[in-house]
Amino acid sequence: MKTSKRNKLLGLALTGGFGLFGATNALAAAGDTISNTATLGYDVGGTAQTVIESGTGAGNSTPGVGQGSPTEFLEDRVINFTVVRGGATGIAVPGATLQSVQFTLTNTGNGSQGFLLKGLNNPDGTADPFGGTADEFDATSVQTFVESGATPGFQPAEDTAAFVATLASAASVDVYVVSTIPLNDSGGNPLVNTNVGVMTLVAQAAIPGSTGIAADAIIADDNGNTSPGGTGFTNGTADVSAGTAVTNADDPAVENIVFNDAAGTLDGTGAAGVAQNAQHADNSSYTIQAAALTVTKASVALWDPINLATSPKSVPGGYVRYTITIANAAGAANADLTTLQDVLAAALDLDPDFTDGTAANNPTSAAGDSIQITHVDNAVTNYCTAAADADGCDYSGGAGGTLDVDINAVMGAVDAQLAAGESLTITFNVIVQ
Repeated sequence: MKTSKRNKLLGLALTGGFGLFGATNALAAAGDTISNTATLGYDVGGTAQTVIESGTGAGNSTPGVGQGSPTEFLEDRVINFTVVRGGATGIAVPGATLQSVQFTLTNTGNGSQGFLLKGLNNPDGTADPFGGTADEFDATSVQTFVESGATPGFQPAEDTAAFVATLASAASVDVYVVSTIPLNDSGGNPLVNTNVGVMTLVAQAAIPGSTGIAADAIIADDNGNTSPGGTGFTNGTADVSAGTAVTNADDPAVENIVFNDAAGTLDGTGAAGVAQNAQHADNSSYTIQAAALTVTKASVALWDPINLATSPKSVPGGYVRYTITIANAAGAANADLTTLQDVLAAALDLDPDFTDGTAANNPTSAAGDSIQITHVDNAVTNYCTAAADADGCDYSGGAGGTLDVDINAVMGAVDAQLAAGESLTITFNVIVQ
Protein backbone atom coordinates (compact mmCIF):
# COMPACT_ATOMS: atom_id res chain seq x y z
CA MET A 1 0.00 0.00 0.00
CA LYS A 2 1.25 3.37 -0.95
CA THR A 3 1.34 5.86 1.78
CA SER A 4 1.98 9.54 1.17
CA LYS A 5 4.86 10.93 3.18
CA ARG A 6 2.57 13.83 3.87
CA ASN A 7 0.13 11.53 5.55
CA LYS A 8 2.80 10.47 7.99
CA LEU A 9 3.50 14.03 9.12
CA LEU A 10 1.72 15.28 12.17
CA GLY A 11 1.13 18.99 12.82
CA LEU A 12 1.43 20.00 16.46
CA ALA A 13 0.13 23.41 17.65
CA LEU A 14 -0.14 24.94 21.11
CA THR A 15 -3.21 27.00 21.84
CA GLY A 16 -2.41 30.70 21.90
CA GLY A 17 0.10 30.40 19.07
CA PHE A 18 2.79 28.48 21.00
CA GLY A 19 2.31 30.74 24.06
CA LEU A 20 2.22 28.88 27.35
CA PHE A 21 0.06 31.53 28.99
CA GLY A 22 -2.31 32.34 26.16
CA ALA A 23 -2.64 35.62 24.30
CA THR A 24 -2.71 37.93 27.34
CA ASN A 25 0.39 39.79 28.50
CA ALA A 26 -0.68 39.77 32.17
CA LEU A 27 1.78 37.95 34.39
CA ALA A 28 0.65 35.36 36.87
CA ALA A 29 1.43 35.80 40.55
CA ALA A 30 2.40 33.38 43.28
CA GLY A 31 -0.38 30.88 43.87
CA ASP A 32 -2.05 31.45 40.49
CA THR A 33 -3.00 28.40 38.44
CA ILE A 34 -1.18 28.31 35.10
CA SER A 35 -3.06 26.23 32.55
CA ASN A 36 -2.60 25.33 28.87
CA THR A 37 -3.73 22.75 26.36
CA ALA A 38 -1.96 21.46 23.23
CA THR A 39 -3.93 20.49 20.11
CA LEU A 40 -2.82 18.05 17.43
CA GLY A 41 -3.88 18.37 13.81
CA TYR A 42 -3.31 15.50 11.30
CA ASP A 43 -4.40 14.07 7.95
CA VAL A 44 -5.35 10.54 7.03
CA GLY A 45 -5.24 9.71 3.33
CA GLY A 46 -5.08 13.35 2.54
CA THR A 47 -8.17 14.17 4.53
CA ALA A 48 -7.89 16.45 7.57
CA GLN A 49 -9.09 14.78 10.73
CA THR A 50 -10.60 16.18 13.89
CA VAL A 51 -7.91 17.77 16.03
CA ILE A 52 -7.05 16.13 19.30
CA GLU A 53 -6.45 18.06 22.49
CA SER A 54 -3.88 16.98 25.02
CA GLY A 55 -5.50 14.73 27.57
CA THR A 56 -7.42 12.74 24.95
CA GLY A 57 -6.45 9.96 22.55
CA ALA A 58 -7.56 6.89 20.62
CA GLY A 59 -9.36 5.52 23.62
CA ASN A 60 -11.64 8.52 23.66
CA SER A 61 -14.70 7.84 21.52
CA THR A 62 -15.15 11.47 20.59
CA PRO A 63 -11.73 13.08 20.66
CA GLY A 64 -11.57 16.68 19.65
CA VAL A 65 -11.65 20.28 20.79
CA GLY A 66 -13.08 20.68 24.25
CA GLN A 67 -12.53 17.04 25.08
CA GLY A 68 -9.03 17.32 26.54
CA SER A 69 -7.70 18.14 29.95
CA PRO A 70 -5.41 21.19 30.40
CA THR A 71 -2.07 20.79 32.06
CA GLU A 72 -1.99 22.92 35.23
CA PHE A 73 0.45 23.90 37.92
CA LEU A 74 0.60 26.53 40.62
CA GLU A 75 3.13 29.34 40.30
CA ASP A 76 5.47 29.00 43.26
CA ARG A 77 6.16 31.90 45.63
CA VAL A 78 9.55 33.60 45.69
CA ILE A 79 10.29 35.48 48.92
CA ASN A 80 12.47 38.40 47.95
CA PHE A 81 12.58 41.91 49.38
CA THR A 82 14.95 44.67 50.42
CA VAL A 83 15.33 47.08 53.30
CA VAL A 84 17.23 50.25 52.37
CA ARG A 85 18.00 53.14 54.70
CA GLY A 86 16.96 56.69 53.85
CA GLY A 87 19.44 59.12 52.39
CA ALA A 88 20.42 60.99 55.55
CA THR A 89 21.17 60.41 59.21
CA GLY A 90 18.40 61.24 61.65
CA ILE A 91 19.14 64.49 63.49
CA ALA A 92 18.34 63.88 67.15
CA VAL A 93 18.24 65.91 70.35
CA PRO A 94 19.40 64.49 73.71
CA GLY A 95 16.41 63.56 75.86
CA ALA A 96 13.90 63.90 73.00
CA THR A 97 11.17 61.32 72.39
CA LEU A 98 9.75 59.98 69.11
CA GLN A 99 12.95 60.58 67.15
CA SER A 100 12.85 58.72 63.82
CA VAL A 101 15.10 57.29 61.13
CA GLN A 102 13.55 56.22 57.81
CA PHE A 103 13.92 53.06 55.75
CA THR A 104 12.22 51.83 52.57
CA LEU A 105 10.89 48.27 52.38
CA THR A 106 10.36 46.93 48.83
CA ASN A 107 8.70 43.64 47.95
CA THR A 108 10.61 42.22 44.96
CA GLY A 109 8.95 38.82 45.20
CA ASN A 110 6.18 37.59 42.92
CA GLY A 111 3.24 37.91 45.28
CA SER A 112 1.74 40.05 48.01
CA GLN A 113 3.61 39.66 51.25
CA GLY A 114 3.27 40.62 54.89
CA PHE A 115 6.27 41.76 56.94
CA LEU A 116 7.13 41.83 60.61
CA LEU A 117 9.48 44.58 61.76
CA LYS A 118 12.11 45.11 64.41
CA GLY A 119 14.31 48.09 65.29
CA LEU A 120 17.65 47.38 66.96
CA ASN A 121 20.51 49.25 68.58
CA ASN A 122 24.01 48.29 67.44
CA PRO A 123 27.05 47.56 69.60
CA ASP A 124 29.38 50.42 70.53
CA GLY A 125 31.89 51.02 67.77
CA THR A 126 29.62 50.00 64.89
CA ALA A 127 30.46 52.13 61.84
CA ASP A 128 28.10 54.95 60.97
CA PRO A 129 26.77 54.21 57.44
CA PHE A 130 26.82 57.95 56.73
CA GLY A 131 30.49 58.33 57.65
CA GLY A 132 30.14 59.97 61.04
CA THR A 133 31.73 58.80 64.26
CA ALA A 134 31.17 55.19 65.31
CA ASP A 135 28.23 54.15 67.49
CA GLU A 136 28.43 55.75 70.95
CA PHE A 137 24.97 55.45 72.51
CA ASP A 138 21.88 53.25 72.60
CA ALA A 139 18.42 54.65 72.04
CA THR A 140 15.59 53.53 74.32
CA SER A 141 11.89 52.75 73.76
CA VAL A 142 12.71 51.53 70.23
CA GLN A 143 9.60 50.98 68.10
CA THR A 144 8.72 50.54 64.42
CA PHE A 145 5.96 52.34 62.51
CA VAL A 146 4.77 52.17 58.90
CA GLU A 147 4.08 55.23 56.74
CA SER A 148 0.33 55.70 56.33
CA GLY A 149 0.64 57.86 53.23
CA ALA A 150 -1.40 60.72 54.69
CA THR A 151 1.54 63.06 55.33
CA PRO A 152 5.14 62.41 54.26
CA GLY A 153 7.59 61.82 57.08
CA PHE A 154 6.93 60.26 60.47
CA GLN A 155 3.72 61.60 62.02
CA PRO A 156 2.94 60.02 65.41
CA ALA A 157 -0.81 60.58 65.07
CA GLU A 158 -0.97 59.10 61.56
CA ASP A 159 1.72 56.44 61.24
CA THR A 160 0.49 53.97 63.82
CA ALA A 161 0.80 50.55 62.12
CA ALA A 162 3.61 48.53 63.71
CA PHE A 163 3.92 45.97 60.89
CA VAL A 164 3.13 45.67 57.18
CA ALA A 165 -0.03 43.62 56.80
CA THR A 166 0.13 43.30 53.00
CA LEU A 167 2.57 44.71 50.46
CA ALA A 168 1.95 43.99 46.80
CA SER A 169 4.64 42.65 44.51
CA ALA A 170 6.93 45.47 43.27
CA ALA A 171 5.47 47.89 45.85
CA SER A 172 7.42 49.87 48.46
CA VAL A 173 6.57 51.45 51.77
CA ASP A 174 8.51 53.66 54.18
CA VAL A 175 9.15 52.32 57.67
CA TYR A 176 10.42 54.31 60.64
CA VAL A 177 12.49 53.20 63.60
CA VAL A 178 11.35 55.53 66.36
CA SER A 179 13.15 55.94 69.68
CA THR A 180 13.83 58.06 72.73
CA ILE A 181 17.31 59.59 72.76
CA PRO A 182 19.19 59.32 76.08
CA LEU A 183 20.94 62.23 77.74
CA ASN A 184 24.22 60.33 78.10
CA ASP A 185 26.36 58.03 75.99
CA SER A 186 27.21 54.44 76.88
CA GLY A 187 29.97 55.66 79.18
CA GLY A 188 27.70 57.99 81.12
CA ASN A 189 28.98 61.16 79.47
CA PRO A 190 26.49 63.81 78.29
CA LEU A 191 25.70 63.51 74.59
CA VAL A 192 27.21 66.29 72.49
CA ASN A 193 27.21 67.35 68.84
CA THR A 194 28.21 64.63 66.33
CA ASN A 195 27.66 61.71 68.76
CA VAL A 196 26.17 58.79 66.79
CA GLY A 197 23.81 55.94 67.55
CA VAL A 198 23.59 53.29 64.80
CA MET A 199 20.14 51.73 64.31
CA THR A 200 19.05 48.68 62.31
CA LEU A 201 15.67 47.88 60.80
CA VAL A 202 15.07 44.16 60.28
CA ALA A 203 12.08 42.99 58.24
CA GLN A 204 10.96 39.38 58.02
CA ALA A 205 8.44 37.85 55.65
CA ALA A 206 5.08 36.87 57.07
CA ILE A 207 1.82 35.60 55.68
CA PRO A 208 -0.05 38.50 54.04
CA GLY A 209 -3.47 39.40 55.34
CA SER A 210 -5.80 42.36 55.14
CA THR A 211 -6.81 42.23 58.79
CA GLY A 212 -3.39 41.88 60.36
CA ILE A 213 -0.80 39.26 61.08
CA ALA A 214 -1.07 36.72 63.85
CA ALA A 215 1.78 36.33 66.30
CA ASP A 216 2.89 33.06 64.69
CA ALA A 217 2.25 34.07 61.06
CA ILE A 218 5.75 33.49 59.80
CA ILE A 219 6.86 31.93 56.55
CA ALA A 220 8.39 28.47 56.19
CA ASP A 221 9.76 27.17 52.91
CA ASP A 222 8.94 23.68 51.64
CA ASN A 223 12.11 22.27 53.20
CA GLY A 224 10.95 23.42 56.60
CA ASN A 225 13.24 26.46 56.86
CA THR A 226 11.48 29.03 58.98
CA SER A 227 11.75 32.77 58.67
CA PRO A 228 13.44 34.18 61.77
CA GLY A 229 11.30 36.12 64.20
CA GLY A 230 13.42 36.78 67.23
CA THR A 231 11.87 37.98 70.45
CA GLY A 232 10.86 41.57 69.98
CA PHE A 233 9.72 41.43 66.36
CA THR A 234 6.39 43.19 66.07
CA ASN A 235 3.85 40.36 66.22
CA GLY A 236 6.60 37.75 65.74
CA THR A 237 7.86 35.20 68.24
CA ALA A 238 9.86 32.59 66.29
CA ASP A 239 13.51 31.87 66.96
CA VAL A 240 16.17 32.99 64.51
CA SER A 241 16.94 30.25 61.99
CA ALA A 242 19.07 30.46 58.84
CA GLY A 243 17.40 29.35 55.61
CA THR A 244 18.81 27.22 52.81
CA ALA A 245 18.00 26.88 49.13
CA VAL A 246 15.05 24.64 48.31
CA THR A 247 16.23 21.25 47.02
CA ASN A 248 13.16 19.01 47.15
CA ALA A 249 11.14 18.13 44.06
CA ASP A 250 8.46 20.52 42.93
CA ASP A 251 4.82 19.61 43.50
CA PRO A 252 2.76 21.23 40.71
CA ALA A 253 -0.37 21.14 42.85
CA VAL A 254 1.25 23.02 45.73
CA GLU A 255 2.40 26.63 46.00
CA ASN A 256 5.96 25.97 47.08
CA ILE A 257 7.90 28.76 48.81
CA VAL A 258 11.46 29.63 47.89
CA PHE A 259 13.61 32.12 49.84
CA ASN A 260 15.72 34.30 47.57
CA ASP A 261 16.44 37.32 49.81
CA ALA A 262 19.99 38.63 50.07
CA ALA A 263 22.04 38.64 53.24
CA GLY A 264 21.61 42.34 53.97
CA THR A 265 23.73 44.33 56.37
CA LEU A 266 24.55 43.80 60.04
CA ASP A 267 21.51 42.74 61.98
CA GLY A 268 22.09 44.74 65.16
CA THR A 269 23.93 41.96 67.00
CA GLY A 270 27.28 42.50 65.33
CA ALA A 271 26.83 39.40 63.14
CA ALA A 272 26.49 39.55 59.36
CA GLY A 273 23.08 38.97 57.85
CA VAL A 274 22.14 35.58 56.39
CA ALA A 275 20.92 34.99 52.83
CA GLN A 276 17.71 33.05 52.05
CA ASN A 277 16.25 33.32 55.53
CA ALA A 278 13.23 35.55 54.77
CA GLN A 279 14.91 38.43 56.56
CA HIS A 280 16.62 41.57 55.31
CA ALA A 281 18.10 44.54 57.15
CA ASP A 282 19.98 47.78 56.75
CA ASN A 283 21.64 50.26 59.08
CA SER A 284 20.92 53.93 59.58
CA SER A 285 21.89 56.26 62.41
CA TYR A 286 21.00 59.10 64.71
CA THR A 287 23.43 62.00 64.87
CA ILE A 288 23.20 64.28 67.86
CA GLN A 289 22.73 67.95 67.18
CA ALA A 290 22.58 69.66 70.54
CA ALA A 291 23.03 73.19 71.70
CA ALA A 292 26.64 73.78 72.73
CA LEU A 293 26.25 76.58 75.24
CA THR A 294 28.93 78.24 77.30
CA VAL A 295 28.25 80.66 80.15
CA THR A 296 30.93 83.09 81.24
CA LYS A 297 30.75 85.80 83.86
CA ALA A 298 33.09 88.78 83.95
CA SER A 299 33.31 91.76 86.34
CA VAL A 300 34.76 95.26 86.06
CA ALA A 301 34.93 98.05 88.65
CA LEU A 302 32.64 100.83 87.42
CA TRP A 303 32.74 103.59 90.05
CA ASP A 304 33.81 104.11 93.65
CA PRO A 305 33.26 107.01 96.09
CA ILE A 306 36.97 107.83 96.29
CA ASN A 307 38.21 107.66 92.69
CA LEU A 308 34.82 108.12 91.11
CA ALA A 309 35.08 106.95 87.46
CA THR A 310 38.87 107.38 87.25
CA SER A 311 40.51 104.01 87.81
CA PRO A 312 37.74 102.91 90.19
CA LYS A 313 38.31 100.14 92.70
CA SER A 314 36.10 97.52 94.28
CA VAL A 315 35.88 99.23 97.66
CA PRO A 316 32.84 99.52 99.96
CA GLY A 317 30.32 101.79 98.30
CA GLY A 318 31.82 101.05 94.89
CA TYR A 319 29.88 99.80 91.88
CA VAL A 320 30.97 96.68 89.99
CA ARG A 321 29.41 95.66 86.67
CA TYR A 322 28.81 91.98 85.98
CA THR A 323 28.37 90.74 82.40
CA ILE A 324 27.12 87.20 81.87
CA THR A 325 27.65 85.98 78.30
CA ILE A 326 25.76 82.98 76.96
CA ALA A 327 27.15 81.71 73.63
CA ASN A 328 26.11 78.87 71.32
CA ALA A 329 28.92 77.22 69.37
CA ALA A 330 29.16 76.99 65.59
CA GLY A 331 27.35 73.97 64.17
CA ALA A 332 25.14 73.55 67.25
CA ALA A 333 21.38 73.28 67.39
CA ASN A 334 19.25 76.29 68.21
CA ALA A 335 18.85 76.88 71.94
CA ASP A 336 15.75 78.52 73.41
CA LEU A 337 16.95 80.22 76.58
CA THR A 338 14.55 80.15 79.49
CA THR A 339 15.84 81.26 82.89
CA LEU A 340 19.01 82.39 84.63
CA GLN A 341 19.62 82.64 88.37
CA ASP A 342 22.52 84.35 90.11
CA VAL A 343 23.00 84.22 93.88
CA LEU A 344 25.13 87.18 94.97
CA ALA A 345 27.82 87.03 97.63
CA ALA A 346 26.85 88.44 101.01
CA ALA A 347 29.13 91.45 100.41
CA LEU A 348 27.12 92.54 97.35
CA ASP A 349 23.74 94.15 96.77
CA LEU A 350 22.00 94.82 93.46
CA ASP A 351 22.15 98.33 91.98
CA PRO A 352 18.43 99.09 91.51
CA ASP A 353 18.99 101.63 88.72
CA PHE A 354 21.77 100.09 86.60
CA THR A 355 23.80 103.30 86.90
CA ASP A 356 26.30 104.34 84.26
CA GLY A 357 29.49 104.87 86.30
CA THR A 358 29.82 108.55 85.45
CA ALA A 359 30.39 111.28 88.00
CA ALA A 360 26.64 111.73 88.29
CA ASN A 361 26.09 107.97 88.28
CA ASN A 362 22.87 108.28 86.25
CA PRO A 363 20.68 105.30 85.34
CA THR A 364 21.64 103.79 81.99
CA SER A 365 17.97 103.24 81.24
CA ALA A 366 14.93 104.44 83.14
CA ALA A 367 15.14 104.68 86.90
CA GLY A 368 14.24 101.34 88.42
CA ASP A 369 15.60 99.27 85.54
CA SER A 370 18.11 96.89 87.07
CA ILE A 371 19.05 94.35 84.43
CA GLN A 372 20.03 94.79 80.78
CA ILE A 373 19.68 91.89 78.33
CA THR A 374 21.10 92.05 74.82
CA HIS A 375 20.84 89.59 71.95
CA VAL A 376 24.18 90.53 70.41
CA ASP A 377 23.56 89.21 66.90
CA ASN A 378 20.02 90.60 66.61
CA ALA A 379 21.14 93.94 68.14
CA VAL A 380 18.12 93.90 70.47
CA THR A 381 18.40 95.23 74.05
CA ASN A 382 15.67 95.13 76.70
CA TYR A 383 15.60 96.09 80.40
CA CYS A 384 13.71 94.81 83.40
CA THR A 385 13.29 95.82 87.03
CA ALA A 386 14.24 94.02 90.22
CA ALA A 387 10.70 94.32 91.53
CA ALA A 388 8.51 91.25 91.89
CA ASP A 389 6.28 91.95 88.89
CA ALA A 390 5.42 90.55 85.48
CA ASP A 391 8.43 91.92 83.56
CA GLY A 392 10.39 88.66 83.92
CA CYS A 393 13.02 89.75 86.48
CA ASP A 394 13.10 89.60 90.25
CA TYR A 395 15.64 90.23 92.99
CA SER A 396 14.98 89.13 96.54
CA GLY A 397 16.87 89.11 99.82
CA GLY A 398 18.83 92.39 99.94
CA ALA A 399 22.61 92.03 100.21
CA GLY A 400 23.53 88.47 99.22
CA GLY A 401 20.16 88.12 97.52
CA THR A 402 19.09 86.08 94.50
CA LEU A 403 18.58 87.44 91.00
CA ASP A 404 16.09 85.55 88.80
CA VAL A 405 15.72 86.35 85.10
CA ASP A 406 13.09 84.87 82.78
CA ILE A 407 14.93 85.45 79.51
CA ASN A 408 12.03 84.40 77.32
CA ALA A 409 9.62 86.76 79.12
CA VAL A 410 11.99 89.73 78.79
CA MET A 411 13.16 89.13 75.21
CA GLY A 412 10.34 87.21 73.53
CA ALA A 413 10.74 83.87 71.77
CA VAL A 414 12.73 85.18 68.80
CA ASP A 415 15.37 87.06 70.75
CA ALA A 416 15.56 84.45 73.50
CA GLN A 417 16.74 81.90 70.94
CA LEU A 418 20.42 81.45 70.14
CA ALA A 419 21.27 79.91 66.80
CA ALA A 420 24.70 78.43 66.15
CA GLY A 421 27.40 81.06 66.67
CA GLU A 422 25.12 83.56 68.42
CA SER A 423 25.37 85.06 71.91
CA LEU A 424 23.33 86.93 74.49
CA THR A 425 24.49 89.04 77.44
CA ILE A 426 22.87 89.75 80.79
CA THR A 427 24.39 92.78 82.52
CA PHE A 428 23.76 94.32 85.96
CA ASN A 429 25.59 96.33 88.62
CA VAL A 430 26.26 95.40 92.23
CA ILE A 431 27.22 97.66 95.12
CA VAL A 432 30.07 96.52 97.34
CA GLN A 433 28.97 96.49 101.02
